[in-house]
Amino acid sequence: MTSEAALIKLENIETTVNPGTADEAKILKGINLEIREGDFICLLGGNGAGKSTLLNVLAGEVSPSKGKIFYKGKDISKESEEKRSRFIARVFQDPKLGTAPRMTVAENLLLAAKRGERRPLKLRKLKAQRAAFAKALAAINNGLEDKMDVAVDQLSGGQRQALSFVMATYKRPDLLLLDEHTAALDPRSSRKLLEATDASIRQEQITAVMITHHMEDALKYGNRLLVLEDGQVIRDFRGAAKAKLTLNDLAKFFE
Repeated sequence: MTSEAALIKLENIETTVNPGTADEAKILKGINLEIREGDFICLLGGNGAGKSTLLNVLAGEVSPSKGKIFYKGKDISKESEEKRSRFIARVFQDPKLGTAPRMTVAENLLLAAKRGERRPLKLRKLKAQRAAFAKALAAINNGLEDKMDVAVDQLSGGQRQALSFVMATYKRPDLLLLDEHTAALDPRSSRKLLEATDASIRQEQITAVMITHHMEDALKYGNRLLVLEDGQVIRDFRGAAKAKLTLNDLAKFFE
């Protein structure tokens, strides 16, 4: 597939923190990356490798010091995080992020249903969408469909993170960013959400980038695996090459 077919393309992306001071440091160091439609990329790397910074650059939260970002061939390097939210959705590591705690589950989903739209003053029409919300929640398989009138701050961490995922994918985004979205959960909740994540991405054919610290998950999920080291992509395994990888192969990058 040619570069013109890339959904997202990063060209020579660099990020520098504390520029012009004694604490100046480069985080990303010349990232070149094409994300193609349908890719499910697992992003693996040690602490400080630049994984979260890369997601922040994609989302528009961090502006690169150098380089350009293209979305379907259009330069979006200077587009704000708000504008990019029309086609990029994100689930954070912290279950408390991404939801409105004092609003109910259904009210949170109503916000998700209007993501990227103008919001003039008008009736919410929440009741009319309850059936669709219940169907979306039932697919995640943790009982959220029975808690639509419960305030989000009354949910467990696993349920709250599951809701964040449903909200991020309710209006199928062109790109889904998963920033270690199961890291704060207990093992059982983490496994359930990962399985639901994989099923949803496959079924809806969502393009996704997922940060993980677990090599087993990086091997199990997705069609591509990127290894970051010191702000650079040092390996890009895809398709059959990824399928042949073992834990021992990956461990060598972190010895």
